[in-house]
Amino acid sequence: MTYPRSHLVDPKGSGVYHVYSRCVRRAWLCGVDESTGQDFTHRRAWIEQRVLELSSIFSISVFAYAVMSNHYHLVLKVDPNGSASWTDSDIADKWLKVCPGRLPKDKGNDVLSIRKAALLSDPARLMELRARLSSLSWFMRFINEPLARLANKEDHCTGRFWEGRFRSQVLLDEASALACMVYVDLNPVRAGIADDPQESEFTSLRHRLDHQSLDKPVVALNGESPSMPFDPIELTDYVSLVRWTADSQSDQRQGTSPDVHPCLTRSHTNTDSWFRDHLPKPNHWQRAIGSIGSLRTHAAEIGQCWVRSRSKVCYR
Repeated sequence: MTYPRSHLVDPKGSGVYHVYSRCVRRAWLCGVDESTGQDFTHRRAWIEQRVLELSSIFSISVFAYAVMSNHYHLVLKVDPNGSASWTDSDIADKWLKVCPGRLPKDKGNDVLSIRKAALLSDPARLMELRARLSSLSWFMRFINEPLARLANKEDHCTGRFWEGRFRSQVLLDEASALACMVYVDLNPVRAGIADDPQESEFTSLRHRLDHQSLDKPVVALNGESPSMPFDPIELTDYVSLVRWTADSQSDQRQGTSPDVHPCLTRSHTNTDSWFRDHLPKPNHWQRAIGSIGSLRTHAAEIGQCWVRSRSKVCYR
């Protein structure tokens, strides 16, 4: 069943979400084409770079990502209040970075200056752009549309590159946000294209290990979020949590390692709830992830009588 976006994303714009977008017909348009042998892996780098670039422009913090051969995942936080401190000049500059229009080679800077002046003289337009720069839908649009055009140009073809609209699920509590980050970073391991999550390419975990030390806390990848959606956790503890989750799932073990017990307790969960309520499951997409209490509260907030969890229907 397809739900309106208003039932999936908070109409006020705020929230933490797991977002997923897939290539048309599940084709490996960002990997190695099995029929022709042509390698499109470089497109995974396009997506990674684009996500990081846009996260520094939009009022959206990216916590995790994984770019695969035919889809990608994001865990992010939409914060409309983050744009409140931006000046009109900031709004104009940010918008022209993502939407500069056609620029003559010899007069590009002059044209941008003219366009910026036109935006600054239109308060209604600036208000509209401020909202767009805090919008999940516009964020995803500026990832998917330019990359689809670039890939089609490379392939000398037209038509869809992405399969319909992106999918999103709201993460209702601290444990769900942390679990979804772990789930996203484990994508290459589950797909069998990497043996070690620390060596997985085009993931947020690999990015963190390349750009920060293990004793530093896990922060938003764009570095602009005032806080993570859970209590502070050092990167070394996060790596231990990722490894323990992978080992527990592969070996069907549910015992809690001493290394990860503090991570679970600080996120107000335990081993059973971690796997049952918070950690996403492949091929089982749901509109919201959280504890039973969180799901009931969410149902009341969106004006519905119930929200389905993995194992039961949660009535408000």
